[in-house]
Amino acid sequence: MLPDTHAHLDMIEEDTGQVVERARSAGVGPIITIGINIESTTRAIAAAESYPGVFASAGIHPNDTAEVTADDIDRLAGLAASERVVAVGETGLDFYRDASPHEAQKNAFREQVRLAKSLGKALIVHDREAHDDALDLLADERAGDTTVVMHCFSGDESVLSECLARGYYISFAGPVTFKNAERTREVASRVPVSRLLAETDSPFLSPEPFRGRPNLPERVTLVARALAGVWRMDPEEMGLILEENAGRAFGLGLGGAAR
Repeated sequence: MLPDTHAHLDMIEEDTGQVVERARSAGVGPIITIGINIESTTRAIAAAESYPGVFASAGIHPNDTAEVTADDIDRLAGLAASERVVAVGETGLDFYRDASPHEAQKNAFREQVRLAKSLGKALIVHDREAHDDALDLLADERAGDTTVVMHCFSGDESVLSECLARGYYISFAGPVTFKNAERTREVASRVPVSRLLAETDSPFLSPEPFRGRPNLPERVTLVARALAGVWRMDPEEMGLILEENAGRAFGLGLGGAAR
């Protein structure tokens, strides 16, 4: 089975059970459904408790950090301790939209790095137009003491080199399939296959030929196929590699939360 390591099941305007079943029929699973604030994290955990093969992350997205309080961080910590939660995040920095003050983003990011480390769970990082600041904060907080996943990677070769030197996982989504995304595919070709992950970011970032339409977890197969093309590898072989990598990064199939 091919994992979708990053989806927002609560944002998909279809019945969650049907979405999960269609993904399973397409050979896709497990699915990690992502929390972006306290409410969506609660929904993510509920989905993980309701549907076999669905796991959750617990996080506060940088665009949702403007009014985050210490109580919010405490509530997040309680949610993140669930055995159905395999990661902390989606957290990080987004200087593209500037929906939240930069300092508020950094403070929430810092707290979530510390939470991931304290729980021994993976950290899912959103980094948009904030590469230097994100990497500096990750270094300052010794984030490499736990597993770090760079979600929907958008950095250049220099950012990639630094991430790889630190042992981070690099995750690609639908944009790697876009016809005008030669740069993204070139970056993907420089990632050791042992560090590659595939995701959909559903319902966003639909791969070709569904670009512009709401995305679904089942379409992670198209992302995997694009990565196989980059590496001139049989898609089935790439799928097995991505499955192994996700298992290692998130503890899927290794007992504990993945049961």
